[in-house]
Amino acid sequence: MSWLACAIVLLAGDFSAAADVAPPAPVLTLQEFCRKVLAYYPRLKEQAATVELAVANKLQAQAGYLPGLQAQAGATYGDDPVYVFGSRLRQRAFTQEDFDLDRLNRPNALMNFDVGLRGEVPLFNAFQTISRVRQARHMVKAAKHDEEFMRMEAVLLASDSYLNALAVEMILGKVEATCRLAEIDIKQAESLKEKGVVLGADYYSARVMCGGLRNSRNNFAAQRQSMHALLNILMGEDPFKPLRLAGALGKEPGPEPGLQEWLSRAGQMRPDLKAIDQALRAREENLSGARSSAWPVISAFGDVRADARDFQTGGGNFTVGLRASMDIFDPGYSSRVSLAQLALKKMKLARSTVADSIARDITSEHARLESLSSNVPVLREMSADSDRAVEMALPLYREGRKSIADLIEMRQGNVMTYQGYYSALAGLKNASVRLMFLSGQLDEAQAASVLGEGQSP
Repeated sequence: MSWLACAIVLLAGDFSAAADVAPPAPVLTLQEFCRKVLAYYPRLKEQAATVELAVANKLQAQAGYLPGLQAQAGATYGDDPVYVFGSRLRQRAFTQEDFDLDRLNRPNALMNFDVGLRGEVPLFNAFQTISRVRQARHMVKAAKHDEEFMRMEAVLLASDSYLNALAVEMILGKVEATCRLAEIDIKQAESLKEKGVVLGADYYSARVMCGGLRNSRNNFAAQRQSMHALLNILMGEDPFKPLRLAGALGKEPGPEPGLQEWLSRAGQMRPDLKAIDQALRAREENLSGARSSAWPVISAFGDVRADARDFQTGGGNFTVGLRASMDIFDPGYSSRVSLAQLALKKMKLARSTVADSIARDITSEHARLESLSSNVPVLREMSADSDRAVEMALPLYREGRKSIADLIEMRQGNVMTYQGYYSALAGLKNASVRLMFLSGQLDEAQAASVLGEGQSP
């Protein structure tokens, strides 16, 4: 084989090996993850359709202001005296013979074709159209506020899932690093045990604890796989698509507003409360329309008509006028007003229930935030102290003043301390995001800010 052929074979082998190595997954930031979740979130799309439906209802209500126009056509054949007399009159087809008494009493059968237009213009319909249009406008605003709230809900779900996945990854990283160090310690201890330097009881006890660390590593690896699948599902992608999350949990957040400030913001900014307020105004318009339904209804009408017996000869006429009607006794009026009043009352009570629930949720979440704010610094110091304890135990172990079981136990405690710290830090950031959601001010940028994304250095 020539040198050129050898080179081609070697290069082909290199390219095939490179093709077998999958490229690393792109880094997924929290802000980008939120955008993808919002683009896919089915409930948000459903609410967008609800907004479109509310807009269509408003257009339908506004159609009540417009005049109605109908085309009419008909063909009639008969010898009824009244029909024949009236048709001939409308056709402009009377002759002198038609006034013969015998012919008036016993006319010949007559065919009449009629075509025409009929229009009606509402002038005053007891404020019913105005009431329906105002109701529809308020319901459009309510649907848009509900869509805004659904968007916040999607961001909350995305940020909660991302932060939990990030915490699991950081804990898994710590467990894996500790497992590697513990396995090195165990191998060294096995050699020393065979030489009689390390007691067998200490060695096997250390192996049991090292097995516990491996179990933890396997459990957290399974959790990471599950969390990545959940993140992919929320983005509408393949659950098994590789993911690489950006950064770490970062620093602890700074001072947060007080409870009263959170409650005040919620009362002013919660989209679901704004939606209920708009629905309340729609109910008030419904009550106003029910009360005014007893007023008279006035409309103008016009009728243009042409009658012919053979589509060649005939006559046309028009009629215009005003029509007014008013119910002297409407059996359903009182019940109609009563139903509108009860619906309004029920919605007011529902708003109070929602407002109380929001206040309870904010109070509970704020208490959790304060507890975690106090605990996270303590856990951070505990983690640092645990690191120092392991570092100081290593020379003592080498000097024979600490057993292998003591060392592995310290490593195990170090992992547990970091697990508590990372979980509490993720919980603290989740509580901060949840308070932003509960107070009605959460968006992608606010959620990303808990990890320092999108902030100037």
